[in-house]
This record gives sequence, C-alpha cells and structure tokens, in this order.
Amino acid sequence: MSQAFSQNTYQMPVYRKALEIFKLSRAMAVHFTQDKNVIEMGFAASPKDRYAGDLITESLQLAPGVAAVAAAKNSGSRLERIRNIRKASKSLKLHCKNLEFSGVRESEFLTLLKKEIQIFDKMIADWMQQIRKA
Repeated sequence: MSQAFSQNTYQMPVYRKALEIFKLSRAMAVHFTQDKNVIEMGFAASPKDRYAGDLITESLQLAPGVAAVAAAKNSGSRLERIRNIRKASKSLKLHCKNLEFSGVRESEFLTLLKKEIQIFDKMIADWMQQIRKA
C-alpha cells in the first residue's frame, strides 16, 4: 500500500480541506438564509435558500468521499470514487454561481469558497496522479 493510503485518513490534507469546505459552506448557507436549517432550506420558496441548502448537501459528500478513496482496496475503485468527488466539487461550483445569480450580496464569501474548492480540486488531481502511479 502506498504512502498516500497508509497514513491516517483524518490527517490527510485533502480530507482536512474537504472538512474546511463543508464548514465554510455550512456557515455561508446559514448566513445567507438567516439561520435556517438544511431541511427548511430545501423546502424554501426562495431559490437562494434552496441553493444554499444544495451547497451544504453537496459539500457534505467530500470528506466521506475522501475517506472512501483512502479505504478502497484497489486503484480502479479509488479512481471511480475520486470521479464522484470531482462531480460533487463541480456541483459545488455550480451552486456558487446559482447563489451569485440569485442575488447573494456577500460575494466575497462565494469567492473564498470557490478558491477553497479550486485548491481542493488541485489536491484531488494530485492524489489521482499518485493513485495512477501506484
């Protein structure tokens, strides 16, 4: 087993970055929706509230996805799980755009989140290269 998979998952920088993205997404969504919970966001009349809920739901998939990659037994399974993480990341970017178009005034928060997602994407791409070489 390669070095990337033998270390404790919780100590992996990519896992920690996934957690940061979730925490940031959650804090932003709560702020944008005036402290609604995720279920209220999903059923809200406001598109902004629904997009904020989608942001939380999608970001919640990243850390477990990273853990699943780390626990996978073979490189094919790891690569497939990374593809799923990349899809979630792409959806997060779309939700950020939707929030911008829905009238969120605090665009600096969205800019910060997009920057963090970009860093995460780079980390995932680097990890994918390591898996392919293993």
